[in-house]
Amino acid sequence: MTNRASSGQVNWVGAWYAAPSRMLSASLSGRTLRQIVHLHAGGTQLRLRLSNRYGDAPVTLASLSVAPVLQGPLLSSETQVVRFAGEPTVTLAPGQDVVSDPVALRVEAFSDLAITFFVAQGECLTGHMWAQQTSYVSGIADVAAAPAEATFLVYPLQTTSWWLITGIDVIPSAPLNAVVAFGSSTTDGTGSTLNANQRWPDYLARRLRDAGGTRFMSVLNAGLGGNQLTSSGIPDAGEAGIPPFLFGEAGRTRLTWDVLAQAGATDLILHIGSNDLRFGVAGATLIETFQQVARQARQTYQRVFGTTILPGGYPPEQVEQRQLVNTWLREQGDQWFDAVFDLAAPLASAENEAIIRQECDSGDEIHPNDEGYRRMAEAIDITRLSGSLV
Repeated sequence: MTNRASSGQVNWVGAWYAAPSRMLSASLSGRTLRQIVHLHAGGTQLRLRLSNRYGDAPVTLASLSVAPVLQGPLLSSETQVVRFAGEPTVTLAPGQDVVSDPVALRVEAFSDLAITFFVAQGECLTGHMWAQQTSYVSGIADVAAAPAEATFLVYPLQTTSWWLITGIDVIPSAPLNAVVAFGSSTTDGTGSTLNANQRWPDYLARRLRDAGGTRFMSVLNAGLGGNQLTSSGIPDAGEAGIPPFLFGEAGRTRLTWDVLAQAGATDLILHIGSNDLRFGVAGATLIETFQQVARQARQTYQRVFGTTILPGGYPPEQVEQRQLVNTWLREQGDQWFDAVFDLAAPLASAENEAIIRQECDSGDEIHPNDEGYRRMAEAIDITRLSGSLV
C-alpha cells in the first residue's frame, strides 16, 4: 500500500493540511469565510478537502472559490470557482469528508491561498483551533462576490482558527513527494509568530526548497495542539473550563486520516508524546505505542522517523519518564524507525536538560519560539528523507 499514484494515474500531492478536531460553536451560519493557508507545494491544478467529521448536522456551503492572496483578505484577479461533482454548492453530512473537483488554478509553492465560501446552512463544528494564521469572516451575508474595493469592509471579523477546511492537494509540474509531520502543539506551532509561518514544519519545508533538486518535498503539518498519542483529550481539561474535544482524538487513532490518507506522502516524522508524559503516562507505555505506530505507518510509508521529546513543563515524577523514552529513542529507536532526529538536544538548557533554553522559549516554558522551531528543523538530517525521485 502507498500514497503515491500508480503508473498512469494523476499524481496528486498534498500542499497544505490541517488536522481536524471538534470545535466550539462560533455562529458562522449565514456568514462568508475567507480562510488563508500557506502552501508548501505548487502545481498546475488543485483540489480542496473539506470535513464535517465532528458535525452534529449537515452543513451546506455555497459560493466556494480559491484565489492567490494579495494582502489580508484581498485577492488577486485569478479567483476560480470550486465545484463538487460539478455543482457550485456542497452539503456535508455529519461525519463526512469531501474532495472537490480539480480546479484549474496554477499556484506557487510558499504562496498564500484564500479559500472562500458562504455557510448557507448548518453549524461549523469541525476545524482546527490554533491555526497561527489570521482568516476573515463577514457579517450575516454572502459577500463572496463583493468587489475588491469593498473587501476590507465586508470582512470586518477575524479568526485564528480554520473551519471545515482540511487540505489542499496539487498536481505538481515535476515529480514530488510529501513528508508528514505528525505531532501536538509543538508541531502545530504554538508560540510561533502569528501569520509568519515559523512552525518547525515550515522551516523544514524551506530547508528542503533551498536544498533543491530531488531533495525538495512538500511538508504537511498534522500537528494538533494538546494532542496525546495514547488517549483522547487532556485529564482535568473540563474542570478548567476547556472542552477536552478541542485536543482531538488520540494520535494513534487519528493517524488513520491525518497521516495514512495523505496524497503523495512517502515519509513520516513522528513528534508526539510530551502531553502523554505531562499527564502521567508511563514511559514504557509510550514506547510501546511508538512501536505500534511505526509498524502501522510502514504499511503505507517508505520511511518513518522518530524524534526525541522536548524539554519543559513536566512534573518532577515524569522528568525521569521523559529521560527513559528519549534514551530508548536514541539507543534503540533505529530498530523501529529509519532514523531518530534529536530535536530535544538543541533546545535543552545547558544547566538543566529538563528545561528549555531561554532563547528558545516562547514564554510558557513549554513551547518553543521562532528560534526554537528553527533549531528543531535544523536538527533534521534531510539526507535521510526520501526526496522526490521519480
